[in-house]
Amino acid sequence: MMRELWLVSILCALLTGEPWKGSPALPRWCAAGTAGGLPTRLAVAPAGAAPVVVPAARLITPAQLKATIANHKGHVVVLHLWATWCQPCLKELPLLTQLAREASSRGIDFLPVSLDDPTERSAAFVGRVLAAKTGNPQWSPILNTDRVEDLVADLVPSWEGEIPAFFVYDREGHLRRTLIGNVSRSDFESLVGDLLPPDGR
Repeated sequence: MMRELWLVSILCALLTGEPWKGSPALPRWCAAGTAGGLPTRLAVAPAGAAPVVVPAARLITPAQLKATIANHKGHVVVLHLWATWCQPCLKELPLLTQLAREASSRGIDFLPVSLDDPTERSAAFVGRVLAAKTGNPQWSPILNTDRVEDLVADLVPSWEGEIPAFFVYDREGHLRRTLIGNVSRSDFESLVGDLLPPDGR
């Protein structure tokens, strides 16, 4: 039991970004339920219970991504590129989840896309990270390609590969703004505010 607590403590620290205290005690942010923002689905299962399975992140091809952006004409679209190996990306996931939820009621469609490897193992890991950070393991698909540069040349030719990255398309589907780096609430409003109609819809 002690060994299990050590392992769970370390795992929760990795998933949530909270500092590990070096103690085998189960941290409060890793307790069952949603304490500290950790979803119930990641709580430790009782002894003898079936293991909790978190769905893997889904995949999206470059063609599907381009079609998705095109199908959202009439709405402002914010394309967000990120990855689990990018610490600044992980740090802002909870805020982005909240901003995306609020933006949807204003006619803004937030499309997060992960640049993690499009493998089964990676998708499972991304799903676990998303569950811990956003509450939804399928909040963001993984770009299913080994040639990201081809998509970039087509969608955002000026992008040099830095993440986190945000690309904002107006209601006609034209790329209007790019932001590289973490975004704050005020940054997000500056990116999209004047692209909305006067009534904000």
